[in-house]
Amino acid sequence: MKTTSGVKQTAAKTWDEEIDLLVFGSGAGGLSAALFAAKRGLKVIVCEKSPVIGGTTATSGGVVWIPNTAQAKAAGIDDSVEKARTYIRHETGNRYRSDLIDAFLESGPKALAELERDTEVSFDLLAWPDYHPDQIGALHRGRSLVTKGFDGRRLGKDFERIRPPINRTMVLGGMMVGTADITDMIKPFKSPSTTIKVLKKLGRYASDRRRYARGTEVQNGNAFVCRLFYSLQERRVPVWTEAPLVELIREDGRVVGAIAERDGRAVRIRACKGVILATGGFPHNAALRAEFAGNYPFSHAMAWKGNTGDGISAARRIGGHVDEELASPGLWTPASVLTAPDGTEETIIYGYLDRGRPGVIAVNPKGMRFVNESNSYHDVVMAMYADGYVENNNYYFVCDTNFIRRHGLGLIKPFPLTPRLRPFVKAGYVQVGGTLAELASTIGVDPAGLEATVARHNEFARTGIDLDFGKGSNVYNQEFADPDVKPNGNLAPIRRGPFYALRIYPAALGTVKGLKTTADAQVCLATGEPISGLYACGNELASIMRGYYPGGGVTLGPAVTFAYRAVTHAAGN
Repeated sequence: MKTTSGVKQTAAKTWDEEIDLLVFGSGAGGLSAALFAAKRGLKVIVCEKSPVIGGTTATSGGVVWIPNTAQAKAAGIDDSVEKARTYIRHETGNRYRSDLIDAFLESGPKALAELERDTEVSFDLLAWPDYHPDQIGALHRGRSLVTKGFDGRRLGKDFERIRPPINRTMVLGGMMVGTADITDMIKPFKSPSTTIKVLKKLGRYASDRRRYARGTEVQNGNAFVCRLFYSLQERRVPVWTEAPLVELIREDGRVVGAIAERDGRAVRIRACKGVILATGGFPHNAALRAEFAGNYPFSHAMAWKGNTGDGISAARRIGGHVDEELASPGLWTPASVLTAPDGTEETIIYGYLDRGRPGVIAVNPKGMRFVNESNSYHDVVMAMYADGYVENNNYYFVCDTNFIRRHGLGLIKPFPLTPRLRPFVKAGYVQVGGTLAELASTIGVDPAGLEATVARHNEFARTGIDLDFGKGSNVYNQEFADPDVKPNGNLAPIRRGPFYALRIYPAALGTVKGLKTTADAQVCLATGEPISGLYACGNELASIMRGYYPGGGVTLGPAVTFAYRAVTHAAGN
């Protein structure tokens, strides 16, 4: 590190560590930033406050939304910067920030290409459409990519350092199932080749459990974290766990380092190129929720519990400004809640295998539909808020026996994976009624309203046209269609009792009302002036999509991109 002898002498007295770049947080943004820094020859340390590595990324789908990538071009996708810019501009309306979007569209493909070129990180193109596929500039596929699976055994004993997926998203107590494998696991006997594939997977899992606490065939966000961490290990980049951010250190207006806690003591770390904040948002910080998300009441979050706004709070203490010009403070999913006998609650993420399928509706306290159930998870919750949701309102998914056996409901998997529904009814996870009126009375919604709503929905199922919300009318909806259901694969009647209801709540996938930054991820003061030496990425940075959700991966795609831009800028200083 280039420095004067005087600085060396001072640092020896006041600094415990001297490095180039200091990163707080070990999700996609933090680990990507560290990897980009290491590839540029910078000395870097990652500090993670949890005992394990990966943050919310490790429990996520691991999807990045980046337009105009090499993968898309190789697949013959007709995309362009201008098409993507047009789509985002229409999605974000008058909240559109051209500087951030131009930076994202320019650097996103470069960041992905750099990771793929000489690290372990690699992605496959998904056949997912943008979430509003009829919008100008939208594509029916080509902008969402998922991390390739990873063999956790390559990490050796350090595999145990990776945050495991949410238990409920694994099968048999610890086996991850990728998107491509879900159908095979549900129907393992549909063909001889499928049966062999499933048996091999089960055999591998049985072998893994002799050595590890869970299966080592990792997918989705867990694979993303493993690949990033493996690449950092190859470059001998230290990742400190149980090392939370205590305070940023400024000298002459510039952030020159930070204090982290490690092994019960304060460690002063000088970072001559800068500090990158990537500790996630604030879904588990009640005070920040009240301050920045008061009009969007929520008590549940799928983000890991350590997302308490540490980086945002530290930046605010030195003048960092939170950008409040967003359409929503968070990205959302409907969730259900399982209450244990001791009263503890477990938040269950929506079941995307059921919510958009034919034969289920979402109703409000009046027993009326309020949304196209096949729209994106974020759109479903935004519709709840627009409908007037407040804490403890009764919002439910409602279906009949045929649906729950064929598609499951929330935590309940399809038959025969869930042979008996009684345990879920007894636990209060779902409510049941012999008639719609009986069910409505049980769940506290208007009986006449529910009966009328179901009758109207059943008529839509007969004609194939949802006159109220257009369910099944676009290619995103049709991703959830049942090909055996005609004339509209997203609409089927609800008519065979008993009838079931699953209560739903808004749950934050993460908060997106974060620090205002420049296009190079520099944290800004309220005046708009950047704070020298301080950067943010991931959910620490105010969403470049301004609280909207145009496609799968709009959190992780920008997280990687602005990690790239932050490091590129810092390395040049």
